[in-house]
Amino acid sequence: MTEAQLPLAQLAGIGPYFALQDGSGGGFEPVAALIGDTPQAAARLGQRIDDVAARLGTVQRWIGASILFQGWAARLTSIYAGSAVLTGTVPDLSAARLRFRAPPSGPVDLLATPLLVTDHGTGWRLLAGEHLDPLARAIRRQVRIGRYLLRGNLASALAGSLMVLAGQGHGRLDELTGRAWAQPAELRRCGWWRDTPDGLRYARTTCCGFTQLEGGGRCGDCPLSWRRAPASPPRPAAVAREPEADAGDW
Repeated sequence: MTEAQLPLAQLAGIGPYFALQDGSGGGFEPVAALIGDTPQAAARLGQRIDDVAARLGTVQRWIGASILFQGWAARLTSIYAGSAVLTGTVPDLSAARLRFRAPPSGPVDLLATPLLVTDHGTGWRLLAGEHLDPLARAIRRQVRIGRYLLRGNLASALAGSLMVLAGQGHGRLDELTGRAWAQPAELRRCGWWRDTPDGLRYARTTCCGFTQLEGGGRCGDCPLSWRRAPASPPRPAAVAREPEADAGDW
């Protein structure tokens, strides 16, 4: 990995989920303070889960945990995908490299110290294996929620990032979804890209729980709206298969 300049202003211009800061800033704390294996970190994470559940108007902590994880994953995958499109490289988004700050509303602020860039494969391993994997473990120490559901949230987040990039004119969606960096192997069982009259749409195989909220409705990629994978899916690498028993972290 090398220290390099990413076009952070251009990245943030795509949308708030794509924003990343570097250097230093007030009010930021290490991600480890939230997902580390300590009583203090557990208390902080538990409070954030409860806060999200309260904002959603539910007492079901697993839904709060699911939406918290999906929002966090959306931040990381947006930075990852946006950087890949703009520069061909991606930043190190491992938990050890990032600090966070939770604003009163909107997505969490992220700061990289220092800002390092690497290739797509290494970047994804750092994002998933050294950030979202520990976050998933920390959540599961507090809430009864399946690994496969959380993995589906990650797949949904990446799909959403690609759709935003296409919508902002950074490539056609069918072209973006075909890129190798947009098809992580561990997400291939989580959903598929499907042709619809409105263009490509992602269909996941698990439900994040939002539909169980009063007035929540179904997300655009909700499996309750997509009963089964098409006979000839447009993206073979992302064909949904029957869920397996959870084994391993990802």
